[in-house]
Amino acid sequence: MSASNNYSLPAIGSGLTLYSLTNEWLSGQFDLEQILREVAARGLGPGVEVVGYQSLRSFPDIDDATTDKWHGLIDELGLVPTCLSSNVDIALRSDRFLNADEMTELLERQLRTANKLGFNIVRIQIGASAEVIRRVTPLAEDLGLRMGMELHAPEGPRTESIMRVRDLYAELDSPALGFIPDFSATMRDIPLTEQHQWVEAGLPQDLVDIFVENWRTAPGTIKDRFQAFRRLALARGASEEAIAPTVGALTMHGTEPMESWYDIADQIIHVHGKCYEFDAVGDEPSIDYDAVARLLVDINYKGYISTEWEGHYFASSNVSAFDQVQAHQRLLGRSLEKAAGTRI
Repeated sequence: MSASNNYSLPAIGSGLTLYSLTNEWLSGQFDLEQILREVAARGLGPGVEVVGYQSLRSFPDIDDATTDKWHGLIDELGLVPTCLSSNVDIALRSDRFLNADEMTELLERQLRTANKLGFNIVRIQIGASAEVIRRVTPLAEDLGLRMGMELHAPEGPRTESIMRVRDLYAELDSPALGFIPDFSATMRDIPLTEQHQWVEAGLPQDLVDIFVENWRTAPGTIKDRFQAFRRLALARGASEEAIAPTVGALTMHGTEPMESWYDIADQIIHVHGKCYEFDAVGDEPSIDYDAVARLLVDINYKGYISTEWEGHYFASSNVSAFDQVQAHQRLLGRSLEKAAGTRI
């Protein structure tokens, strides 16, 4: 597997998820072809991960003309389809949640489209029930696909929801099943730009500091932790409007132990390289990239890392996502080289 961007380990491939370019996509500056051409021109591949519902207008189904155009572009630009991110959305109807039959049918359509586009890995989400995973696994096997359950904050390999998935995987014992860790699960801080936005929204700095400390250490559910902070902040005079934005941090940023990844080392089939911002020397303050790189080298990970810049949630509109992806790939390359040198 080739690796651009100077990754030192031939088994680890570089690339990005097009989700990183959400702002450019939504602004109408680029269509899919233009995005792919810019990715190739800047050397941000070769790996390309696509969120189906974001990038493909007719998803979960695509016609032959779209398929042919996709393959033509991929071949012309020297890119590699790495992962199709499916969506497991049980709330598509306004009157009720989807039942198992409907969810199975929807996910199977996404698997077939992934196969049609040349992806061999499909990201699935925690919303997929055990019954649905059981039902779609034979199709994934028939198509030669691997389905990776995303380990995104606030989940991790040892959380209750994922432990149930691990038990199911052990029961099914299928080569089609694996995991896709996201660096958001094992963060060391909440992005500083995000914290600054809370202050600008009216939350005093001392309450921001309390929230961050509680994020690191407080036990309980997301609801319980947020309500405890909310009561404290209200008692100190903060407004509901200033408090509300903090709740997203409890779902977007996780504090699961890094070593928990070892539990699923042989089931990791793809990795999401989450990042938010970079300091003056090119480091990502909220994620310990050297530790992540050491872990990936230690478990002898073989696969792609998709850069996933999610700073578009709070970055100013003039920030180039392409530049942020490039900064991330430089950082990850340095960390992997350091980890490889230490191992040798």
